[in-house]
Amino acid sequence: MKQRIEITIIVSLLCLCSTLLPAADWPFFRGDELATAAVKEELPAEMDVVWKHTLPDSGYEATAVIVEGIVYIGDVDGTFYAYRLSDGSEVWKKKFDNSGFLAGAAFHENRLYVGDFNGVIRALEAKDGKELWQYQAKGESYAAPNVVDGRVLATTEAGELLALNAETGELEWQFQIEAPLRCWPTVVDGRVLLAGCDERVHAVDVATGKEVAGVEIDGPTGSTPGMFNEHALFGTEQGSFYSINSKNMEITWRHVDPENIDAIHTAAAVDARVAVYGTQGKLAYALKPATGDVAWTFPVRSHVESSPVIAGDSAFLATKRGMIHRVDVNTGKELWNYEAGGDFQASFAIADGKLVIGNTDGTLYCFGAK
Repeated sequence: MKQRIEITIIVSLLCLCSTLLPAADWPFFRGDELATAAVKEELPAEMDVVWKHTLPDSGYEATAVIVEGIVYIGDVDGTFYAYRLSDGSEVWKKKFDNSGFLAGAAFHENRLYVGDFNGVIRALEAKDGKELWQYQAKGESYAAPNVVDGRVLATTEAGELLALNAETGELEWQFQIEAPLRCWPTVVDGRVLLAGCDERVHAVDVATGKEVAGVEIDGPTGSTPGMFNEHALFGTEQGSFYSINSKNMEITWRHVDPENIDAIHTAAAVDARVAVYGTQGKLAYALKPATGDVAWTFPVRSHVESSPVIAGDSAFLATKRGMIHRVDVNTGKELWNYEAGGDFQASFAIADGKLVIGNTDGTLYCFGAK
């Protein structure tokens, strides 16, 4: 009995320590399985461009994934790249004809899964980009896939949620709505949460593809639900930001700024302190995730299509006029900014003390210690 108690204590301590360790990888669009886009790792106080790559005739709209020191990202003209995070040196690149990547990949067990603007979903070898299989969906991929229980989950502009066998690419099941699906498929407790353009949040059983619950919302949305204490947080085209209980699919709270009712295209970065998101009204918000009360707002002076991230006590925002802002999570005070120009539609990825983001002008930036 004493030995069992000691083992339990040790396991508990290990679990506690693991939650306090900084995130070394960013394998999914929003960093982790719950789409929080928040890490405990504080990025360097003095930041600068560590390296950058500029494509002469292309651009980046996809968000990078970073695993074991390698950055994986595709451009809008169908070339997929692998760069070393440390110095930006190229590991490999692979061109796919009649293709273009508008959304990021998912990394799982040494494979990359990614969709393109022609609706082709591919599995690639992470070591060299070799194509292992492809599946032709009905619609374009505007969101990165997720990988759960041996299934690749992908949403498309044709309203499909596809579950493909991760090993073979064969279709296991398909869930369909009569409107586009543009959100990353967040999975919680065996259910896929989908915020759809049909003004509804769907809960779909990940094993069967059957809808098991849902709730109506006030407008269409392509925002990815980010999770906080079993609550899904996301915004809509009507300017509302929701918290929905993922267990019973009931609305916990809804926030609307009556003076700035502007569409929300971005996913939120979520931790216990704030849920941070940008709007089309040149304003970023931080709401308290438990109550929906406003913690602070920040004037970005531009539309925001790029989804923010949280790293330690900082939130990072990127805008359509090419500005990056670092804001104190607790106060909303600006700590640092960088004027890149161009247009940021991709979102950030964080790993090993570095911040990576692509620009539509063809520049891939890596920020780190000055």
